[in-house]
Amino acid sequence: MKLIGKAMVAAVATTALVAGAISTSSARPAQSSAPLKGEGEGLEIIANIEYQGGTDMEFLTVKGREYAFAGSAPGIGGATAGALRVIDITKPAKPKLVATLNCSLYQMDIQISHDKKTLLLGQDGGAASPDGCLMAGKQGFMTVDIRNPKKPKPIGVAEIARGSHNITAHPKKPYVYNSNSDLAGAAEIQIWSIKNPKKPELVNTVPSLPHAPHDISFNKDGTRAVTAAISHMDIFNTEDPENPTLMWTGQCPGCSITHDAKFTPDGERIIVGDEGGGGGGYPCPGGALYFYDFSSGQVPVLTGVYEPNEVLFARQGQTGLQACTSHVFDISDDGSKVSISWYSAGTRYLDVSNARGITIGDHGAGVQELGWFMPDGGISWSSKFHKGNYIYSNDQIRGFDVFKIEAD
Repeated sequence: MKLIGKAMVAAVATTALVAGAISTSSARPAQSSAPLKGEGEGLEIIANIEYQGGTDMEFLTVKGREYAFAGSAPGIGGATAGALRVIDITKPAKPKLVATLNCSLYQMDIQISHDKKTLLLGQDGGAASPDGCLMAGKQGFMTVDIRNPKKPKPIGVAEIARGSHNITAHPKKPYVYNSNSDLAGAAEIQIWSIKNPKKPELVNTVPSLPHAPHDISFNKDGTRAVTAAISHMDIFNTEDPENPTLMWTGQCPGCSITHDAKFTPDGERIIVGDEGGGGGGYPCPGGALYFYDFSSGQVPVLTGVYEPNEVLFARQGQTGLQACTSHVFDISDDGSKVSISWYSAGTRYLDVSNARGITIGDHGAGVQELGWFMPDGGISWSSKFHKGNYIYSNDQIRGFDVFKIEAD
């Protein structure tokens, strides 16, 4: 997520939030579509739900239907207010907006609890404005009951003085690790219990020197966590999630801002993204992806580096130099593919099964670029897989885009 966002300061709420400020759509609202045009190979754009300020998103299957929970934030892509949108993607080519929770939170990082009943929404960069629902006048994260996805209901708050730039739900247990992404102040990870999601409880604070994490990811069973902490990476033993212990610390060579790091599903590799320029104007190809072997379970070993083969200044619907760097990515269930947003360079679809050496676009024997798409006017924040031959993008300008994978 954008580091420059920490400079944003939202107005502190001075009045109590009225009940009408929290609303969900009981009927399907009218939808408009940004043009399904652009340039690319291996990916076809097939659908769009248009809004501004797209940031993070997560997915969930409930009673046989597939849902995307897509965030938008004020100050991103021209948006004046943010919201959580619930989109039915059971038919990916025909996504339907089924609920809108009008809670305007900055960054709007999204996580889903281990039991799939609670959504977590992050607020950062100053106190939330009066339209921040339960977060009004606060920063930290908000819990939302999503047992009925069509009627999301805010239920609790974890108030955190330095904010929640990103939040990470433990995959097996009711805990949340908080990343404030500050370059100054407390270099720490806060650990919160959500055993009672209506009343999150701080249970521990762990050092993260010299900088607090920008983001944190667990392995599949929750026994390890890897942090991307701007100037460094840490690996923690999290077998006791309330009391993690540091195993290793280091940094990817050439990284300017270690933005996010994720384990592959088998836990034997780690992929790290460098957000060159912190999300501001930055020339392509931008910050790289770094690939590590972690089969030893102790020390990660760098095996490969990837950047797209793009040189862009301005594209359709854009003016001036745009951000062009690796951003929010996702790893396929078998660990062989990556979908990633590259801001103005769109969504990239990669084969990472043999991430060896340095790869620039199609040049190199390691990572293979199977597809990419840059929609007109798009600046993609997050690109993720969910069931089937599709990639979903949450775009700062365009909103929710759906891509069909044509090449493997």
